[in-house]
Amino acid sequence: MSTARPYGLALLLPLALYLVVFLVIPFANIIVLSFYTYSPTRIWTPELTTANYEGLVDTAFLAVLTRTLRLGLVSTALCVVFGYPLAYFLARAPRRIATMGVFLLVIPLMVSAVIRTFGWLVILGRNGLINSALLAVGLDRLPLLYNESAVVIGLANVFVPFMVLPLMASIERINPALEEAARNLGATWIGTFRRVVLPLSRPGLISGCLLVYSAAISAFVIPVLMGGARVRVIGRQIYDQLLISYQWPTASATATLLVIATTCLAFAALAVTRRAGRQEHSS
Repeated sequence: MSTARPYGLALLLPLALYLVVFLVIPFANIIVLSFYTYSPTRIWTPELTTANYEGLVDTAFLAVLTRTLRLGLVSTALCVVFGYPLAYFLARAPRRIATMGVFLLVIPLMVSAVIRTFGWLVILGRNGLINSALLAVGLDRLPLLYNESAVVIGLANVFVPFMVLPLMASIERINPALEEAARNLGATWIGTFRRVVLPLSRPGLISGCLLVYSAAISAFVIPVLMGGARVRVIGRQIYDQLLISYQWPTASATATLLVIATTCLAFAALAVTRRAGRQEHSS
């Protein structure tokens, strides 16, 4: 054991170095910059202030923050609705079908989100497939783009694999004999799902929700292309502060708050998962 530990530390060293260089140092720089003073001529000056955080407590920013959190929550719920049945099917399917299903699920991740979003623009646009079909049957066009519903559709389409894969891994670890025993004891399919599958797959569900929600609230490309100027989210807010108004300290404060909120959400999900695991072991 003592001889194996140095080798384990040596293997962890490249990963630790990578995280320090590409995550810890840049984020520490963002935190420091968030306390600097904005300068119209020099972008920022190294004079410490909390005005960047105090300026975020206003009606406009709170409205953007509320919209961002709401869109992330709705997108996550939609991914659960569509991802849970798919994850269960892939987990219980024969190996060949499951392999093909996972392959088809992962393939869209190899395509840029911009390209997939442009595909939705073709479908939902004013002269897109849906509105063209409505006009063909004598109905009026529908405003399918540049609203919150379009953003939710785009986010769910891009992030549903991040929900399916953790759920599939959790469901695969559930012994099918437990479901058969529940049905033999008179439980319906819904009862079996509620009492057996759902509790045992809770860690995968929490992990999938955490991944999707964290990615959804920090998304930029999809809200910009499918929401337009009407649907303003935190990602668009940071982009405008950085590259349009050049308010780097304010943008750093906004990004810091977003990272802190995501980190707190991750720790909360981890605590819930551990508590659920202790309850299952004790029972």
